[in-house]
Amino acid sequence: MSHPTSADSKISIIHWPAKTLVNPVIGKPSRPISGNTEYQTMNVFEGLGGKVSSGTWQSSAGHFSSNVQGYIEFCFIVEGDCRLVDPDGTVHRFGVGDHFIMPEGWTGHWEVDHFVKKVYLVAEA
Repeated sequence: MSHPTSADSKISIIHWPAKTLVNPVIGKPSRPISGNTEYQTMNVFEGLGGKVSSGTWQSSAGHFSSNVQGYIEFCFIVEGDCRLVDPDGTVHRFGVGDHFIMPEGWTGHWEVDHFVKKVYLVAEA
């Protein structure tokens, strides 16, 4: 999706349907733990020279490691549920309407039993 930048003559609000992903990028976790997880990402905005991005991401069932290096991420769950597990075993449960931030340097893993969909905002640290 193409959106105006501050150099363009018109800046407008960016709105996208969180329910339906349009032309998503399909991928698999780079650090799977269990399951045959597939995720889809629809990035709808980039700003500040690519240092900030936002969109919708969804994942099928599975467990996979996460290593947040060089960025922070705000997440808002719009469908399904998941757990994020800290290295010390602390479990954070998230469902529809929950929001959280993964700070730069966070490591742990995701546990998705069935399906989860989030709206995200990523900012490079």
